Amino acid sequence: MMGKKIYSEKQLVHLIREYQTVIIYGAGMVGELVGNRLLACGLREKIVGFAVSKKGNSTLKEALGGFSIYEIVELKEYKRDALVVVATLPNLHQEIEKTLSEFPFEKTVYMTTRLYKDLCDLYMLDYNRQHPITFLPDRKSRILLMASDNNRTSGAFLCLVELCDQLQKNGIAVAAVLPQYGTGAVLLSQKGVPYTYIPSQDWGYEIAKSWNLFERIRFLVGMLGNCRAEQELVQFIRQNSVDLVHCNTTYTYIGALAAKRCEIPFIWHLRENMEHQGFRIFPWPWARRVMRKADKILAVSEYIRDLMNFGEENITKVVYDAVDMKENTRFSREILQHRPVQMIMVGVIMPYKRQTELIRACAILKERDLFDFRLTIVGNGTKDYIGKLQQMVLEYGLKDEISFYGVSDSVAELYGQSDLAFMCSIAEPYGRVTIEAQISGCLVIGADSGATPELITDGETGYLYQSGNVESLAEKIIEAVNHPEKSRRVARNGQEYAKRTYTKEKSLQQIIETYEEVLEKYR
Repeated sequence: MMGKKIYSEKQLVHLIREYQTVIIYGAGMVGELVGNRLLACGLREKIVGFAVSKKGNSTLKEALGGFSIYEIVELKEYKRDALVVVATLPNLHQEIEKTLSEFPFEKTVYMTTRLYKDLCDLYMLDYNRQHPITFLPDRKSRILLMASDNNRTSGAFLCLVELCDQLQKNGIAVAAVLPQYGTGAVLLSQKGVPYTYIPSQDWGYEIAKSWNLFERIRFLVGMLGNCRAEQELVQFIRQNSVDLVHCNTTYTYIGALAAKRCEIPFIWHLRENMEHQGFRIFPWPWARRVMRKADKILAVSEYIRDLMNFGEENITKVVYDAVDMKENTRFSREILQHRPVQMIMVGVIMPYKRQTELIRACAILKERDLFDFRLTIVGNGTKDYIGKLQQMVLEYGLKDEISFYGVSDSVAELYGQSDLAFMCSIAEPYGRVTIEAQISGCLVIGADSGATPELITDGETGYLYQSGNVESLAEKIIEAVNHPEKSRRVARNGQEYAKRTYTKEKSLQQIIETYEEVLEKYR
């Protein structure tokens, strides 16, 4: 049975019932999904626990869903009797099969894309049945926020969670619509924000795959499937007497279509430079017409407002996102007091974030041998791209200076241990991590492009270098380290400016004013 693949939950459950015990290999998002579904199917007594190859990842939990997480070697006593369900997506299967063959586990089944989709669909369906949304009757208005992802590390999703929380505290009823299964929903639950699942596809297609006929057909099929999602959303809006729909990102659009059908207002929050992220809206002429029908368009920066170029000043309004780190703020400190200089770069690890630029600048620093430094790159990304960066680090002889941390739930602590932070993206739409680093007391060095110059005044609240110029970046780092008193003063200025400017009170007030302005037209 080695290497057997399963294509539906029904097939998986039928197979598991034949065994006394089951091990779920994988303690990430997919593993948690499998565990949830097995519990829903009454199979708790069969689960031994979750397994991983190694527990060296500092972000890995000790338990998941009430079950312990083990290294696979700790469970080798079950190798003859237990069924191992490899709960990861197919791109990791070859590596895992090699690990399992070392023991060997005799009975193994592998997750397929079809099985993952089936599990997700059933999970979302069960959740909606068990958690119907009911708005409190005494609230000022009912706002429905449309998410384009469900990811706890996504800046846009974090902003949605924070906004929902603050709106509730100000007497406004809110609910969120999630388009897919993911890791972000738990954040909404922690804040007491009601949410429902309406599976849908956004209208951004990946530019790199546009030549692939199969991918294009799959994308178009997904767009056609949104007709059903739109109908579900229309029904939800009518049943719950929603007053206004808030599309949280540039990517999500079915909320706008449903709002127009229900004859209620909608606003659109533009947060992304989609092309810079490797995506384009399809089809753009139609999409632009849909977006222009919004009762109000919010842009997270002047850069994004100008990039989208809707023209009408009365329609587009710049509202900078709030960044609230009050709970973790212990940043009355002086940077650059010790060696090695501690540097950090936080964010999704993708080409458009330009981690390569910082690695090359570090190579210049090492070649000149002016001071010792350590750079920590925090975030997740594709395995291939991270592998490319790791290979660069080896080729430049920087393995002792640069490390990859992975995803962290305690980024504030990492900032608090750092002197310098970096934003190298050439076309950053806003820069939440830039502001987080400033609030944390780091000296931020950013590229002089995108929205970063709106957040950093060179030499006053941070440093700007010539975007794309590795020598310029290296020189800014050297300047910062060689003039520590100035750098401390600039870092303090940046911290005070960020705390004063990007407050949740200011952002919330602007958004509530927008709601009231738009709703007044419909009364």
